[in-house]
Amino acid sequence: MSFNKRRELVSLLMRVMVGFILIYSGYTKISEPFENFYLAILSYKVVGERIAYITAKTLPWIEVYLGVFLVFGLFLKEVAMACFSLFAVFELLLLQAIIRKLEIASCGCFGSSHSNPIGVEFALNVIWLFFLYMSFKFSKKFSLDFLLENKFGGNEKNQ
Repeated sequence: MSFNKRRELVSLLMRVMVGFILIYSGYTKISEPFENFYLAILSYKVVGERIAYITAKTLPWIEVYLGVFLVFGLFLKEVAMACFSLFAVFELLLLQAIIRKLEIASCGCFGSSHSNPIGVEFALNVIWLFFLYMSFKFSKKFSLDFLLENKFGGNEKNQ
């Protein structure tokens, strides 16, 4: 197997892994009491109660949908960019909490059922950002986008 083929397969695995992380993260927040995630957002001391409320209500669903689209490779470019932006914002929030030495009991990443120290979550997010870059760059051949482009795009060229 060629290097390029292996890189494409590894990138696919990276994309699927990040997708399932997003799905799991969103699902755990959706299945727990709303207040757990709401209070975790407020603990970062960056936004007020109204924005924290809206974020706690919508972000878990956004994570689930982005994760599903990422796993299947649908709208891959846009979804990968949205996921990259989301993880970059998470990194900034974690970094400011580390710099400000905030006492964060639960980062809120996976609801209250699982919480790593914020330094560990910061390091993991760097890995997820790298995975997203690799999956965006090299896993397109294993996506619904690629399949649809070849199926429907090829028909237009033949007509």
